Amino acid sequence: MELRQLRAFLQVSTTRHFGRAAATLNITQPALTQRIQALERELGMQLLTRSAREVRLTPAGEVLLPYANSLVQVEDRALRDLADNAAGRAGKLRVAYLLHGDVGTQGKIVGEFRRRYPEVAVETTMGNSRLNLDLLHSGAVDVGFIGPSRVPAEVAVQSTGQRPLVLALPEKHPLVEQVRVPVSLLAGVPLILWPESWNPDLLASFKQWLARHIGSEPNVIALEPADQALEAVAANGSAVRIVSGWRASTAPVTGIAFRPMVPEPLIEHQIAYMRNDPSPTLRHLLTITKEVLAANHSPVSEEAELL
Repeated sequence: MELRQLRAFLQVSTTRHFGRAAATLNITQPALTQRIQALERELGMQLLTRSAREVRLTPAGEVLLPYANSLVQVEDRALRDLADNAAGRAGKLRVAYLLHGDVGTQGKIVGEFRRRYPEVAVETTMGNSRLNLDLLHSGAVDVGFIGPSRVPAEVAVQSTGQRPLVLALPEKHPLVEQVRVPVSLLAGVPLILWPESWNPDLLASFKQWLARHIGSEPNVIALEPADQALEAVAANGSAVRIVSGWRASTAPVTGIAFRPMVPEPLIEHQIAYMRNDPSPTLRHLLTITKEVLAANHSPVSEEAELL
């Protein structure tokens, strides 16, 4: 049985009129009759009786009717789902959030995508920049949020915004008295930075930037994950932790004071994806990313410097 034959049978069964059924299917009445007759020959039984006054289903037609309806509905659903998938309105999107990145912006982007495309299943994981790039390259995710990083030629990136790095100080540290801490005052101050494995490119860039402003190599005493580092800062009255600006805007940390630097070091957060990925779902996410970035735009300080 061909689905177009079943559609012809269903339409005649619904309208009980060959002319109206043919018009609905946008075919000629002889073509409609041929499809019905071909279906009857294949099944070896008559499905419809036709007189000058009416069209009626035979007992065989009554038996076939619910099955024909089910088969046509399955095809309709398949065609609709295929069209939705091709248009990026269905399917799956795998996202790697950036650990200790700009959580607010990442959440806005993915949240708006979920709102606009509820039929797309969004699967998420979380990692640092290097891990997210590895996941992307291996095909484990479709997009990954990252910090400033060197990426291979096959990977493309799109900005999600620039955010400052700030100081996390013990609340009794002398620099707490400064509303904005001149970077030159960090010369000789014990510093705790993030692990090199998280983002080696950003770590190297920041240390070079810091050395240029203080006139010497920075006094880095440890490379530790954020939570452990903040605990160490609170316990060590002299050490200072460098953290992303979003961390300072979240819930306060006991024993810690956050202060901006002058000049203000900026890092550019990005969303990374495979350059040759043709997915319309990905294109929808990138469009939303641009919209969120435009809505979040705020003037950059004249004293800010992009790492």
